[in-house]
Amino acid sequence: MRRYNVAIWVGIFMLSLASCTDGSKYVLALPDDAALVASVNLKTLSQKAGLNDEKEKSVARKLKAVLGSDLSSQELVDKIIQNPSESGIALEDNIYFFVRKQAASAGVLARVSSRSAVADLLEAFHEQQLCGALRESGGCTWTVMGNTLIAYSDIALVAMTPLRQGEAKDLQYQAERLLRQKEGEGFASTPDYQKMMESKGDIVTLASLELLPSEYVTPLTMGVSAELKLKDVKALATLSFENGKAVADIIPVITDGVMNDLLEKQLKACSVLKGHYLDTFSSNTGVWMAMNVDGGQIFSLLNENPTMRRQFKTSMIPLDFAAIFNAVKGDVTIAFPNPLHSRDFIMYADVVNRDFLQTFEALKPLVAMSGGQVKLLNKGQDAYEFRAVDAAMLNLGKGPMALWFGVKDNRFYLTNNDQLVGKKPLGWSLRDTEWGGGVTGKRFFGAVNFAGMTGGLGYLTAESPDGKNIHIEWVMKDKQVNVLQQLVQIVGF
Repeated sequence: MRRYNVAIWVGIFMLSLASCTDGSKYVLALPDDAALVASVNLKTLSQKAGLNDEKEKSVARKLKAVLGSDLSSQELVDKIIQNPSESGIALEDNIYFFVRKQAASAGVLARVSSRSAVADLLEAFHEQQLCGALRESGGCTWTVMGNTLIAYSDIALVAMTPLRQGEAKDLQYQAERLLRQKEGEGFASTPDYQKMMESKGDIVTLASLELLPSEYVTPLTMGVSAELKLKDVKALATLSFENGKAVADIIPVITDGVMNDLLEKQLKACSVLKGHYLDTFSSNTGVWMAMNVDGGQIFSLLNENPTMRRQFKTSMIPLDFAAIFNAVKGDVTIAFPNPLHSRDFIMYADVVNRDFLQTFEALKPLVAMSGGQVKLLNKGQDAYEFRAVDAAMLNLGKGPMALWFGVKDNRFYLTNNDQLVGKKPLGWSLRDTEWGGGVTGKRFFGAVNFAGMTGGLGYLTAESPDGKNIHIEWVMKDKQVNVLQQLVQIVGF
């Protein structure tokens, strides 16, 4: 069954080898209620990956081995993989991926260069029992392949899959309507589509909060104004594959007034990084993230949300949350030294005083009533150890939990491994890394060191210079070869 499913998706992939030239009418089939649209040029990616004729033959041989007897016709496999244009799909144009609002369904759109060739290909799939018989309806031809409906006209081909409920055949009428759309209809007629066309990148994506199903949106927007329009909260992302690195930029495209006001308040509660904790960690630290915050303003902002305000006021844990938040002002960082081999973490935060620690002393009478299930111990001046027999009682997962926290050198710390407190790097620190000099002055900075996984993968950084836009780079050790070509080599193609 697993091999059969692989064959189905490879078949759909091969049917979708395409991209988008200006003026091509096939883009009219993009749905107007798309909450996510991504444009990809597979031909460009293939060239950047260094897939020459010999390598493509190698890929074909490996795909044949995966497909096994499900596609026993060597002639069919060679026809599709070694010469995709034989499928009737335009190789020069972009392929579009889309997801409709609330993740109801997902699809792929490609341009048809030969309707008869597409029909021949699907008939061959039908003979291999990979799809149903071809049917004519509403001016298009359609069939079902696994849980995916494939429909095509003289101009475009769409492959759609239900994500939440229903069967592939239920999408027939939606697919027919998309293939009949005219100028001025669908996503291609929107300003968002124009933004995508004006953006440079090997992969360009535009998505809105309408992508999320209602059960996920409700908790995120609880207490936010009912005037919030999810469709007007969007982001445009571009991804480019260059020599030695992959570069992504995420740009917010927000026209909703409620969300813009909220973002402006968040910006006022944050400032630029001072880089205080770069010298605290070794250069081979697995994951590191930092930002600069004014805890008092963050607390005020959280209290503007009725739901959060109620949580603070009715909390069963008698903590002075205002005192804790107001004490934090400056750089805040969290690090996972070796996430591949342990769950150890440590968080540091600049604090203006240590008076807020008194609120933890007030917890001791409550802890004493737990019958030993929870313990809060003093571990020296301004230092505590917290233990729970089962963290599930605090909604923090199952099993025993131990945390150490306190204030040392005007820095609050919280960790699940007390050996990390105050630990200094013996050699190079994060400040000595290739990216260390770019942290100070940013609104956010995060880094992942892949050296522990495989030497060639290098590192990944994510930064925000202004608190709105996000810039991401995945930098390989080999700076001379395109990152896609390096990944192909690592995979083994």
